[in-house]
Amino acid sequence: MRFLPSAVLACLAMLSEPAWSQDQARSGEPPLTVCLQANDPPLSLRGDPPSGFDLELARTIARNLGRDLHVQWFISRDDPDTNLVKDANALLSDGRCQLLAEYPLLESTLRAHYAPTVKLPPFDGATPDDRRRWVKTHELAATRPYRADALAVVLPARDADRPVRTLADLDGLKIGVQIATLADAIAMHYGNGRLIEHVVHLPDARGVFEAVRSGTVDAALVDLRAFDAWRGRHGSQDGSGALALSSYRHSLAFNMGVVGLASNSKLIEQVDAILAELQANDAIAPMAARAGLTFLPPRTPAVGPDVGPAALTQD
Repeated sequence: MRFLPSAVLACLAMLSEPAWSQDQARSGEPPLTVCLQANDPPLSLRGDPPSGFDLELARTIARNLGRDLHVQWFISRDDPDTNLVKDANALLSDGRCQLLAEYPLLESTLRAHYAPTVKLPPFDGATPDDRRRWVKTHELAATRPYRADALAVVLPARDADRPVRTLADLDGLKIGVQIATLADAIAMHYGNGRLIEHVVHLPDARGVFEAVRSGTVDAALVDLRAFDAWRGRHGSQDGSGALALSSYRHSLAFNMGVVGLASNSKLIEQVDAILAELQANDAIAPMAARAGLTFLPPRTPAVGPDVGPAALTQD
């Protein structure tokens, strides 16, 4: 998870070309177009075939709407000048998709104070002109949340039984974090700097997990979804030392929802109703399990407050 307001990301997916059923052909109903991160497992992965939790969720939404699904694959660049909030607005405002999922539901991300113009992120089918031009932004509207993202503590397998009830239980241990992330900020500020002398900064999530596995660090504070992605690549045992997920979850959790243009309110309302029915039938958690995603139910309130300095010092 990148440190706010560049929040955590991802979107919805399916096949690279739209398909039409006979019923849709008769009705003239176009496919539902959803933007999806091209390489963000276990949420979405453009592959042959494409896969991920959001792929199944998007297919389910489209099926309930009686429409086929078309995915606009994109990449949210990881640099200081861009973030998912800007990328989502650019893609939706430019008509590249009607919906985008894995949108963080925070007061700041839904506040109607947008930059007047933004650049498009890299996306499938982009032309040189697309890479240069600016897009006029529009107001966005979101559905109810369907899952939450949180931070977790990962341990070497040999320490799987170590109790971690609070971050204070890691006092004296070398703690790996990905630099410039929310986990980094928490590790540095927790308990007014209680852990700061033992924090090891690493450039990316893969490096964090490798450091735990090799013994370079004793534990790591990571995005739970990043651990799911690592586990999906390596499995629980791979011959070079497994990792163990502790029971610790930081209290800061971020609800994720589907977002679209506020002017497309009818579609947002329809998707919101579909998500409500899926939640009522406990259908979302099994989708997550099939994709290898650790499911956390949404928190209250649906739209969370922005992260203040005090929250970084606590569990």
